[in-house]
Amino acid sequence: MTPVPEILAIHTAFTRHERRYCLFSVTGRDEEFLYYSHTSRPLRSLMFGKKFLGQLPNLMKKEDLCIECGLGLSVAGGVALDAGDLIAWHCTVEEANAILAGLKRKLHDEGQWIEPF
Repeated sequence: MTPVPEILAIHTAFTRHERRYCLFSVTGRDEEFLYYSHTSRPLRSLMFGKKFLGQLPNLMKKEDLCIECGLGLSVAGGVALDAGDLIAWHCTVEEANAILAGLKRKLHDEGQWIEPF
């Protein structure tokens, strides 16, 4: 079993285009993590990469662009689930679920919307 990592910081959490987002950092990792889930569809993802936080202000200005699409080549890996189709890239589902368990613990009651893969 993969140990639950400590969440170093929650940078921001917000809702946009029927998705809830949380941008955060994990102790011992130099990447930033973005978790999001759709509010009504079976769609969620945990992705990681560099400089997500620095890109966020410009991405928020582009109202017609989803945040995860705008990050594009900055994404180094993650896990995504879309209507039953699961993709893992440079990250195992077990690793992703351990990170999400740490995030949920850090957010306490505010993290009830976070679901493992």
